[in-house]
Amino acid sequence: MDNLESFKSFLKTIPSIKDDVVSKKYTWQQIYEIYTLYGPKDDFFKPYLNRQNDQLHFMDIVKNIDFDGLASSLQSIEKVLNMVNSLMSKNDAKDHWYDEK
Repeated sequence: MDNLESFKSFLKTIPSIKDDVVSKKYTWQQIYEIYTLYGPKDDFFKPYLNRQNDQLHFMDIVKNIDFDGLASSLQSIEKVLNMVNSLMSKNDAKDHWYDEK
């Protein structure tokens, strides 16, 4: 496999690097030169690899969320808040009645 083909294969493992090329932070030429001179394990590529690992970790967390359980918990919290709000409004009504006398 020649350098260009290995570079293309490497880029497929870190698609986030495209964002920096699109935003004109780097050019494809600059990235290719870094790749050919220093290799894919150079410190230049570490932030991209870490970002990808962070995204994968986030996706694993989201996959493990029990959305039915979360919805049930939120409904319970909503009921409690409604009860507290109801009690507070009753206290407010008493205060207004008392203040009017």
